[in-house]
Amino acid sequence: MALPQGFSEWENLQDLVRKEYNKIVRAYFKNQADDDISTPKARLKHTCLIKDEDTAAMTMMRMWLFEITVGHAQALQAPIYAIPKLERDSEITYKPQIQLFFKESETSSTYDPEYAPVTGEINFRLADETSATMTRAKAEALAKKIKQEFATPLFVWEKGWYYSTYINTSEGYHLQILAKSKTEAERIIRQVLKIQGHTFSQDYFQFRDHERTYPAVPGTHRVYGKTIKKPRTRPKANVRFRHAKLVLWGRQNAVNLVDAGGRLPSVIERV
Repeated sequence: MALPQGFSEWENLQDLVRKEYNKIVRAYFKNQADDDISTPKARLKHTCLIKDEDTAAMTMMRMWLFEITVGHAQALQAPIYAIPKLERDSEITYKPQIQLFFKESETSSTYDPEYAPVTGEINFRLADETSATMTRAKAEALAKKIKQEFATPLFVWEKGWYYSTYINTSEGYHLQILAKSKTEAERIIRQVLKIQGHTFSQDYFQFRDHERTYPAVPGTHRVYGKTIKKPRTRPKANVRFRHAKLVLWGRQNAVNLVDAGGRLPSVIERV
């Protein structure tokens, strides 16, 4: 059958893209009303929806906003659920996991512009829960507690050369902390324990003192015919809390609990 008279390839393409894409946007923002910009989420929905009068450039900008900036494309990527080596075959393997993420501020006094910002991560398990027993209400309670202990104000972790562990598998902890001192390591661990209301015990704490030093600027070396900077080992830096996630075995995507950086989609608690 011949194309109808006056058929427009652009109008046909735009109409199909608009209808199919807007279905995805509306499903993603299912709790937000149409034609509403009174809240940040409602405004995002309105701005991501493709309009009939949009130009090709505006259509692409709306798609970029939704997929990249808002994070829909990232949400489609299944997380890599890695089990730390020391947790394998233990009684806490596959228990719900809380992940706390930290990053050095580029305005921090410890920041070196010649290197990427230093990051940090602390994980622990919810020993009394399973993927089946976790609920939205429990996740909301955890999010509020993490926000209270780590985001208001932002918790600062002073990373350093000294390695500490706190191992209490009955409560879900196999913490591994790099800190500038024993006192700092203990302070961080105590703060993590506050999330579940657990009490710190010296019986589970180990601090490894040493006299080794790690250069702040380790120099350069040749790799594949080019001279590049050597990676830093155990850099000293102040890393600030950025966000927290809940990872459940069997669930494709993590539950975003707290976001202090404004980058995560569908977060329970924002700062």
